Amino acid sequence: MRDELMQLAHSYPKQKSIEVDWEKFSHSNEEQAIALLETPDDATRSAEEAVKRICQSLRPSEGKFEPHVRFYNLPLSSEVSVQFLGAEHLNKLSKVDGVIRWINQISPLMKTATWECVHCSTTMKTESDKANIKPPTLCKCGHRDFKLLEESSDFINVQKAQLQESVEKLRGNAPAADIELWMEDDLANTIVPGEKVVVSGILRLRQMRDKAGKRSGVYAKFLDVEHILKQEQEFEELHITKDEEKEILRLSKDPRLFEKIVQSIAPNISGYTEMKQAIALQLFGGTPGKVLPDGRKLRSDIHLLLIGDPGTAKSATLEYVSGLAPKSVYVSGASSSGVGLTASAEKEKDGEGWILKAGAMVLANGGLALIDEFDKMGDEDRGALHEAMEQQRISIAKAGIVTQFQSKTSVLAAANPKAGFFDPTTPIPMQFNIQPALLSRFDLIFAIRDELDEIKDRRIAGHILAGHKLAGEKAEPPKDSPLKPSIETDVLRKYIAYARRNHFPVLSNDAIAKIENFYVEMRRTGKGQGTVAVTPRHVEGCVRLSEASARMRLANVVESEDADRAIGLMDFFIRAVYTDKETGGLDSYMVSVGDTKKHQTQKMDRIKTVLNLVYELERDTDLVEKAALEARARELGIDSITAGKIIDDLKRGGDLYEPKAGFVKSARRKEQL
Repeated sequence: MRDELMQLAHSYPKQKSIEVDWEKFSHSNEEQAIALLETPDDATRSAEEAVKRICQSLRPSEGKFEPHVRFYNLPLSSEVSVQFLGAEHLNKLSKVDGVIRWINQISPLMKTATWECVHCSTTMKTESDKANIKPPTLCKCGHRDFKLLEESSDFINVQKAQLQESVEKLRGNAPAADIELWMEDDLANTIVPGEKVVVSGILRLRQMRDKAGKRSGVYAKFLDVEHILKQEQEFEELHITKDEEKEILRLSKDPRLFEKIVQSIAPNISGYTEMKQAIALQLFGGTPGKVLPDGRKLRSDIHLLLIGDPGTAKSATLEYVSGLAPKSVYVSGASSSGVGLTASAEKEKDGEGWILKAGAMVLANGGLALIDEFDKMGDEDRGALHEAMEQQRISIAKAGIVTQFQSKTSVLAAANPKAGFFDPTTPIPMQFNIQPALLSRFDLIFAIRDELDEIKDRRIAGHILAGHKLAGEKAEPPKDSPLKPSIETDVLRKYIAYARRNHFPVLSNDAIAKIENFYVEMRRTGKGQGTVAVTPRHVEGCVRLSEASARMRLANVVESEDADRAIGLMDFFIRAVYTDKETGGLDSYMVSVGDTKKHQTQKMDRIKTVLNLVYELERDTDLVEKAALEARARELGIDSITAGKIIDDLKRGGDLYEPKAGFVKSARRKEQL
């Protein structure tokens, strides 16, 4: 301890605090340690006075010296869930944990107020109680009128934040409790939204004000922070006993492991095997922390998109998975803005500062974000997800605030087709109401069709009715019932957490060869059809899926069987979504560009034709009349509406300009085409 005191004495004010482990302190000072929990204000003040006296003799110079003593590692008896912080904890030292939801900008807080008597000019000082500044009750001259001298008062920095209960402690979309934090002096500017922390602090009350600014009878609670400990982001902080670990290891040896895990995902929903297989792999995720030699970080989280007709159990699937995933945040695209999904800088209610607020992607960092009604979001809102999904970070630059949040989050999104249902005559990607750039961020897309099939319909109806019958009778499903998960939910949750925490598989040469051959063969198929069937993105998707398969087996090497599983799902997705109904070929352009390669080629040919017509007509006239240009285009098979759109596109692109109404002129020379 002497070394720490020496460092504090010589480093102040760069270092203003000394941290004390409560557990160690209690071994030699049990009575004082208990008093610290019950009467923290008095105990902390005494500790700080003691530190001040000791350090004064060690300090190289005179001057202001106001050190803080910050206790951490409080006993289990002081640990409280955010939702249970109440009257019994007022003015006591407690320990809570959670995620920082938002922080505001630093503000000056009057720590010691200086007052001047308006009658005799005597000055007096009072201590601020954080929420209020109170003048002295009586001057020695007998008067009670005082004037506040701000320039002679002492100020420190204060910052407010909101601590939200950790999402992994919730189930499904249950609301999360929160508490306001007040951080003073050297604790200000030490945390950012999305960080997981353990906070030691004193629960206090502050009186609220009504709309007119008058004090009301309502009080708000806040935590006066004494210490903050940042926690490493974990997928799930589940306590796994030795017996449970043995059960997990035994389960990993089951030859039907993959089948059992898949069956345990939304067993109340019949069918959709491939979709459930993909979700199972998503829960395990790829190998995190991989960095290329050039410094680029590789994404390990798997993103899935479910687009289907109404009544195909998309929302029900998301809801089930939200309760199964060890860490998840469930939101609806219809009610979430882009900043609600990512992060934002917003004006405070009083209009005097800014709040940095974390959205669902940040709060689910290290887990799973489930976004229902993805198609109901606006383009701008969905655009906010681009960086969050691929770079796995969210950048904020607003009002002089420049910062980044982590969003290492898997996304499971559900949406409806553009018209509400799929049109069997139109290519599936043409029916997605989602920007191609965002679609390409998903590793797998599942188009779920509600097709008329009597055998399938009878099976689904029987499955639903069997569930209703059991629910009505309040009976447990038989052991072999498809309604009963093969692996109990709590066991599967712990199995997933154990795999993600302990296994980080690498690719074997056999797995590399399998994925490479798949990519080359698919490219060869596309070349023969005049299309691009797959891109390098699909290779990275296969790697993530195969790593997840290996983690599911609690393996540290990705084998051929894992690559086969990943390739099977990727092939299923490509053939279901990329098939061009016009040509029968596989065309990834439909997702990455938003149109088929054939149509894109035809479009480019028409653009070149119109531009060449402009060059040709410019030989005879300086300005080309748009009507004449459209007439010549019609002769070459391009209708007037299409020609007009092409002319507008060329003007926006800078190839043409309109110096006079109804006339165009080329902006570049022909050889630049």
